[in-house]
Formats: sequence, C-alpha cells, structure tokens
Amino acid sequence: MKRPRSESKKKIPNFDLSQEIDYYHPKPKKPATQKYVIAVVLIVLAGAAFLFSPYFAIHNIRAENASKYTTTELCDKIGLQAGDNAILFNRRKAEDTLRQDPYIRDARLILELPDTIVISLQERKVRAYIPYMGSYLYIDEEGRVLDVQSSYVNGLPLIEGLVFSGFHKGEILEVEEPKALNTILQISQMIEKYDLSDFAVTIDVSDLNEITASVNQIQVQLGNMENMDQKIRNMAQIVQTIPENDRGTLDLHDLSDMRFEYLT
Repeated sequence: MKRPRSESKKKIPNFDLSQEIDYYHPKPKKPATQKYVIAVVLIVLAGAAFLFSPYFAIHNIRAENASKYTTTELCDKIGLQAGDNAILFNRRKAEDTLRQDPYIRDARLILELPDTIVISLQERKVRAYIPYMGSYLYIDEEGRVLDVQSSYVNGLPLIEGLVFSGFHKGEILEVEEPKALNTILQISQMIEKYDLSDFAVTIDVSDLNEITASVNQIQVQLGNMENMDQKIRNMAQIVQTIPENDRGTLDLHDLSDMRFEYLT
C-alpha cells in the first residue's frame, strides 16, 4: 500500500526586496563639508551683526595739524558725523575729497578702534599776496594759488611786478618770468624768518637787478639777490628802530655802506 504524499510543505517566507536592497545599499550620509558651510554662514552672520552693532558707532572725531579749518568744517567737507559706523565709513574717498582743497597738501583718516576717527592734515600756508584785477591771489611757498580774496592782511608781503595773464586755483601760478616768481618766494621766506609780521611790506620784482621794498612808509632799495638774506635781516632790524609814521629811503645795495635818508 502506497504511503500518501505529505501535503505539508515548508512555506517560504515573503521578502520585501526593496527593503533588502536598501539594507545592502544604504542611503549616502550628508557630507561633513555641508556642516562646515553652515557653520561658516552662521559665523559670517554673527560677524555682520557685530560689525553693524553700536559698538563701532563713531563717538569721537579729532583733527590734527589743522589751522585753516575747524573739525566741524572738515567733517562737513567729507560728510562725517557722530554715529556713523567707524568701519564702514569710506576713509579713502574722504581723504581724496580733502586733498582737492588747495589748502590741504595731504590728508589721512586714522581709525582708533572702536569709536574714534582722527583727521590728520598737512596744510599749505599762505606766504604772499599778489594783486590781480581788484582782488588778491593768496600763494604758498611753491607759488600755488590757494585762494582769491578781495582783501589781505598785513604780516605777509604784497608782491608787485609779476606779469601773468591768468591763473587756476590750486595750481602754481604761470608767469612770464619764472625767475621773478622764484625770487619773491625766496624773499617771502626771509621776511617770515626775520619776523616782519607787524609791518605792511611790499616787494617789487619788476626789475630783478633793482628789487625794491616798502615797509610801512620806508622805501628800501635792495638791488639784486646777492646777499639778500643779510639785506632782509638788516632791513628788519633797521625799520624797527624807525617810528611808524616816519618816511624815508633805506639803501641796502652795499651792506658795508647802508644809508637811511629821511623825507622831509
């Protein structure tokens, strides 16, 4: 008798193949660089927040070596005011703006963290005045025209005898006889050296062999540039001994034979 075939077969379990594939092929992890990028972004944002914070607001503005302009006037020129951000303020542009002023040879804006700006200047100084069509050109030691005014003050020489057709403010005056301009620049330095600031001084260089000057009401004959430093020194010493309202002529052609004659 045949044995009946067993009907109980071993059942095969069901498998989810997609899960098996995922198991053996896991999803890639986020790269570490992404974490670094996020960290950098956060640091940048924190730095920007600090940069724009009131910590860098300007509280102090100081001008150094400035005699022509006050600190307020300088700030107005460059648009600087208290409360501006000391880091973000465009110092280079401000320096360029200040250098465009004829009176300012050079300018530096120095940041003193966290809240101070120093405006440091090198200024040009007026050394003489030149009459021009009813006005006066203010020139420096290089012959540069710094300003044009309708009047001038005593203490610096008034220059006569220069021939020129025009000028450009902020530029060196172009004259027909450059030697004449150089001569008056030298003499103006000598006048400052020997302190004639209390006198009304005029220098005439129309003839470089017969340079003349007037100090108050004293006419001074200086001759040429030979020994001019000594001539100006003697002129300064002598005119200080003459009463202000006295008139006369001082001859300094020959330093060994100086003569003063009163005008009656």
